[in-house]
Amino acid sequence: MIKQKKQAANASTNLNLNLNPKQAISQKITSALELPKEVVMNLPLITLIGNEDMTVENFKGVLEYSEERVRINTTAGIVRVEGKKLLLKQITADNIGIVGNIMKVEFLV
Repeated sequence: MIKQKKQAANASTNLNLNLNPKQAISQKITSALELPKEVVMNLPLITLIGNEDMTVENFKGVLEYSEERVRINTTAGIVRVEGKKLLLKQITADNIGIVGNIMKVEFLV
């Protein structure tokens, strides 16, 4: 069990080679204390239910909005959502909800 945790920690460290020193330290502390990364590092938390309902937490703003495309600015880059009949069902200071026929989600860094 401990070996599996170490392997998982090493794998997550290897995936994030583009972190600045402050982010690397935050990630190590988050991993060691088993805290949620989205809270400690202010990363977006994206929840997708089927292909019709999406929520993005920890976003910075909406860059583009139409029935076919929504672009959302986050601390980790831009999230682009494409589909048909997309609608912003809610926008709060903490999260944004999108409904419609979601066909593609892309991360632009």
